[in-house]
Amino acid sequence: MNKYGETISINRKFGYIRVSTKSQEENSSLEFQKQELMSQGICEKNIRIEVGSAANSIENRKIFSNLIQNELKENDLLMVTKIDRCSRNTLEFLKLQEYLFQRLITFVALDIPHSTDLAVNKFITTTICALATFENDRRRDRQKHGIEAAKAAGKYRGRKSVITTKIINEVADLKENKRLSVTKIAKLTGLSRGTIYKILKTKLGYIPNRLVKENLNKSCND
Repeated sequence: MNKYGETISINRKFGYIRVSTKSQEENSSLEFQKQELMSQGICEKNIRIEVGSAANSIENRKIFSNLIQNELKENDLLMVTKIDRCSRNTLEFLKLQEYLFQRLITFVALDIPHSTDLAVNKFITTTICALATFENDRRRDRQKHGIEAAKAAGKYRGRKSVITTKIINEVADLKENKRLSVTKIAKLTGLSRGTIYKILKTKLGYIPNRLVKENLNKSCND
């Protein structure tokens, strides 16, 4: 039934896959999501794939934005393997859900209970999002207290750095051999611009604020 109490049938089914980094794209994460969606009756040609963080706004995720704004029509279905493939921001997710609801598009996330009744599905996802937000807040509070206790005991070592030898070599190749900008390197590696700048300056010997290597006279354009 739709939101007006009328019986509807699903027209077309679309799937959306998101991985955070290029390395995830190359490993089993992408293939696992694709196979799971196809097992639910989603044709491979109707599966859209994107590399990027869910923390980015929907407008900044071009493939997903185009999917929900231009490709999906009334009585279509959008399926993801997990809610966080769409958004990790509860408010933004609820806005997305309302947008799809008003356009009579069914949204299904396979990691939570779901229904093809739009009103029921909306109630389920809204409730679960509220509970997830509550639990995330509690977890962050526990982590904060745990870190404070570890610091007081002199045992806190901080977060494990994402900067590995492999990443350093990859950044060096992209910057020095392929002459890519920091922005493009960040997109290809899935790392932030700040992290790329840190690698260039602290690991590869670039002069701060100029991105010129100390032993080179030529500059590398950002």
